[in-house]
Amino acid sequence: MVNKQAHKPAVTTAGICLFAFLAACNSADNPCLVPTLSTVAVHCSRFDATSNTYADTALQNANFVCLDIDSARYWYYGAKGLSNFSIVLAPLKDTVRWTLQVDSGYSMTDTLFFIYESKLTFYSNACGYAYTYHLKQLPYTRHNLDSVAIINPEITTKANVQNVGIFF
Repeated sequence: MVNKQAHKPAVTTAGICLFAFLAACNSADNPCLVPTLSTVAVHCSRFDATSNTYADTALQNANFVCLDIDSARYWYYGAKGLSNFSIVLAPLKDTVRWTLQVDSGYSMTDTLFFIYESKLTFYSNACGYAYTYHLKQLPYTRHNLDSVAIINPEITTKANVQNVGIFF
């Protein structure tokens, strides 16, 4: 005959553990569900002489490399078929250099100098603080680039916002 009382402490302990686990997953703790990394949205375009407008251009084998942020050194290395890039800035600096090589097989490298102002922004108690930026100037070299324009100088975590346009 099986003693049903022998398993009662184990079942009670498992029930208490399950209740504690479910209580710990309370949504009232306000987990951070928003992005907190502000990135610069860069879009590449080329001039189409037939329609007299600018059209998207996908770079064949691009290298978009940061010279001043070690963790972004090979951010886009050998990127194939991209016309949109999301790059980062350093919050404790006011200038960051990014180099763009349109085709790593044969083209020269252009350097873009992002000159900006960092702003510490409070998101929420769960997310804390993060940096946003205001882009002030964008000098560049002209080996392959026709022009570079600041479209929206406010660099935040908002999606679908173009900050910089690169024109070939």
